[in-house]
Amino acid sequence: MTVARAPAVPHHRGQARQEARVGQDIAIYVINLDRRPDRLAFMAGQLDALGLAWRQVAAVDAQTVADAELAPEVALAGHRVRMGRGSQCCAVTNFRIFRELARGDALAALILQDDVQLSPELVPFLRNDGWLPEGIGLIQLEKYGRKTSTRLAGPPLGESPVPGRQVRRLYSRTGGAGAFIVTRTAARTIIARKGVLDVPIDHFLFSPNAGWVFGAVGVAIVTPALAVQRQEAFASDIAAERSSDPKPLPARLRRLWMEVNRAPMQAAAWIGGARPVPFGFEDRTG
Repeated sequence: MTVARAPAVPHHRGQARQEARVGQDIAIYVINLDRRPDRLAFMAGQLDALGLAWRQVAAVDAQTVADAELAPEVALAGHRVRMGRGSQCCAVTNFRIFRELARGDALAALILQDDVQLSPELVPFLRNDGWLPEGIGLIQLEKYGRKTSTRLAGPPLGESPVPGRQVRRLYSRTGGAGAFIVTRTAARTIIARKGVLDVPIDHFLFSPNAGWVFGAVGVAIVTPALAVQRQEAFASDIAAERSSDPKPLPARLRRLWMEVNRAPMQAAAWIGGARPVPFGFEDRTG
């Protein structure tokens, strides 16, 4: 049987869009399975309406990829936090984008999954990169999961491109990898040090206890969030993996230990001025 393999570098279908527009410092990569043109059309409709340049990246496909394609990047078994096939493919696709960013001239890039709803107020954050905070390599733009929750975050960092939306250093875990900005410096650090991944990509990037990334590159959020997954409109293969298979006891115990272990760091952050802040998605178009 012939196995369709993902390309060694991201495959871009939106190159003409990228070349046709100017005045945008932060590049946009849209991760999309070739067999899901409906999702690509959903993202194209939003991004084109906002006048943003973007490129499609062909996602590594869980239905066709061979173990040999994944094994150099992600563990196929023995995960600290469970990774289904879709989660493994998601991580590999992200790493390919990181490598391209690390080799290029752009200071930062926005990585989008193909099922996120975007606020129009995203645009000023991408037109100019002068607002990017010093010492921050990852900026979470997505609110994942419950509609509203809280995050432990520091004071606002500098002047936000949009009044009423703040950029704050994060001191607690946040889920989701559907919409985030990564700087070139952070991409280089992550690719150089990542090894073989054994947790989902959002844990790896946005959890202070899942690994070294959170402390090494600096993580922030934009609050209110600028993106949210449209789970009611598009069935997510990764979300289905997470919900269909109950966590075994060892995995639950590891998660509990991770929660307990981050308490000292959060206490230190609190002393330094961090506080729980509300975190939810706001479109703010009305």
